[in-house]
Amino acid sequence: MKLSMERKPFNEFWMNCMLNQAFSIAVSEEPSYKDAAYLNIYRYYPWEAATDKDFRYPTIDTLYYLDNPAKFPLSQVIRYIEPGHFRSKDTVLEEIKDMLKGGRNMSLNVDLYDWLPGSMAWKKFHWYHYSLFNGYDEERGTFYVIDDTLAGYEEHEVPSERLLKAYGNAEYNVNPNYMGPAYYVYNLQDRIQPYELKLSEVVENAERLVKELGAFSIEGMWNVDSDPEKRQAHLTYGLVGVNIICNRHIANTSLLRSLKEKGLINEPLHQSLSGQLDEVRGGWDLLKDRFVTGDFERARELEFASGLFAKEKAFWYTLAAGA
Repeated sequence: MKLSMERKPFNEFWMNCMLNQAFSIAVSEEPSYKDAAYLNIYRYYPWEAATDKDFRYPTIDTLYYLDNPAKFPLSQVIRYIEPGHFRSKDTVLEEIKDMLKGGRNMSLNVDLYDWLPGSMAWKKFHWYHYSLFNGYDEERGTFYVIDDTLAGYEEHEVPSERLLKAYGNAEYNVNPNYMGPAYYVYNLQDRIQPYELKLSEVVENAERLVKELGAFSIEGMWNVDSDPEKRQAHLTYGLVGVNIICNRHIANTSLLRSLKEKGLINEPLHQSLSGQLDEVRGGWDLLKDRFVTGDFERARELEFASGLFAKEKAFWYTLAAGA
């Protein structure tokens, strides 16, 4: 027997594992929630590398989804994200199947080292996250998950043996201080209303971003070590942060398109904003390429990134003033 939850991966751009799976559920239920993914409810912040707390890099955080879920647009789709624990290690596979049979949207804590071939962490380093299940095939002994690899965010097939290994080595099982659950279940609202993108909310966030970008500093970040092994690890962490920023500007491009299609901004303003955003987006893409190729010069990249933050600030100012 093969069972599918019929969830389609939300792969227009990358946010983080929890958000991309939440939007995969939401957009599969009600397509209008694509616009909620484009909404400019984000902030820049410095992040610490998981294996080196002294290495800091800039990245992006989406507001509200953890600190104030009621203000997050997906609260209109997802009523409650419920933490869960298995009865025992021997019942993991059957409990997952039972949840899927019951139509429950379940996300499991796994170790990426043994999870998906083709991912950045596969057989290279241990990194923990939650992966969304989309079904299983009883006869073949496999499960279907929606997750990301270097090829993108798609559905993947995972054999039962690999699933048990990745879960067995997950942070939930190996770190006695870990406070998270074995899995989460996304409980949906009984009735899901379509999402409406509002210009007033976009402008409010644009005004906030103008202020925050004016105060944001990357001083002390991207301090890449000269030792070859540490250098590569630092470049990888830096790349993760820059990649999320690049993806956010893909979302901003979609936001402008949606505002134009809905008649919320006029064509001249759309053209002006698109030109400004293309400069910002192209700059971050160039910076991303330097992290990928290793052509990284810290002083140059810090100065270049500071210029990109200034350009983004000008972009949001233009949107707020023009709208």
